Amino acid sequence: MDLATFIQQRRPQWKKLEAILERVEGSGLPTLDDDQAVGFGRLYRCAASDLNQAQTFVSGDATVQYLNDLVARCYLVIYAKGKTDLWGIARYLVVGYPAVFRRHLMAFLLAAGLLTAGAIFGFFASYYEPTSRPFLLPDMSMIQPEKEGDEEVKERSMISTGELAAFSSLLFTNNVKVSLIAFALGITFGVGTAWLMFYNGILIGALGAVFAEAHQLQAFATGILPHGVLELPAAVIGGAAGFVLAHGMIRARPWPRRQELAAAGKEALLLALGCFWLLAVAAVLEAGVARAPDWFLSSGIKLACAGVFGLVFFVYVFLVGWTRETGGTQPVSFPQN
Repeated sequence: MDLATFIQQRRPQWKKLEAILERVEGSGLPTLDDDQAVGFGRLYRCAASDLNQAQTFVSGDATVQYLNDLVARCYLVIYAKGKTDLWGIARYLVVGYPAVFRRHLMAFLLAAGLLTAGAIFGFFASYYEPTSRPFLLPDMSMIQPEKEGDEEVKERSMISTGELAAFSSLLFTNNVKVSLIAFALGITFGVGTAWLMFYNGILIGALGAVFAEAHQLQAFATGILPHGVLELPAAVIGGAAGFVLAHGMIRARPWPRRQELAAAGKEALLLALGCFWLLAVAAVLEAGVARAPDWFLSSGIKLACAGVFGLVFFVYVFLVGWTRETGGTQPVSFPQN
């Protein structure tokens, strides 16, 4: 086959590939649907083969140069390192994540119910049976009272900016571990997740009983609520993600269990990702607000701060994102009996 015939036969596919290239070079490969992506890959391979054939006809010909540039552009589009879409990430956090949360509201309520049940059990067990406290609260040093007006206490209570950042980082890391463990324990068919939710509730309830007995419920509220309004929902979200994962393991469907688990795992991960920003803010609130001495931040300011952040969280997960579709995997419904 001569060069002229070769060019005449192959030119339509080159032009089609060039048209697709002009589109994806500006907006990226994700703009192609599945069929278009397959077609693009096929045209790219054909162009690379045509380049090899064209080089056998004549070296340095304009056709060879054209095909060489076309194949090089395709290579850059396919293999070039993609840029991080910061705006896309921000858009997902603001609009997309609340829709994911609402898809799994029943799983969230189940985890919250277990946490609440544990708190009630822990409160009454600690309040009416004080001898159980060493078992319910192994670290009793966390509830040692401080004497107001003690200058030495004031000096110890003042936290520098560097210490605040370090302490917030420590709290964030610890709370992330708890949320991720609750998520990961979904692999135990949800049994481990359920126990972790119930046990964390026991700790909260038992600690509340100690403060109630000492008539220091206000101190308990100001020490827990400023960060708890975000930290507790984050822990519950981690538990909800674990239940979504467990549901994917036990749900009977016509398709293979491995496929169902993969789909549920992706959806559970999307849900669990919301824990991170909640815990990041909660760690700062715990170190800078909840643990601040009353002479520095009054109880009223602490409770007001808790109310504001609690309201923001409620508005975010229940009122935002109703008019946009969320990207990612298809929703995995939680059983509603």
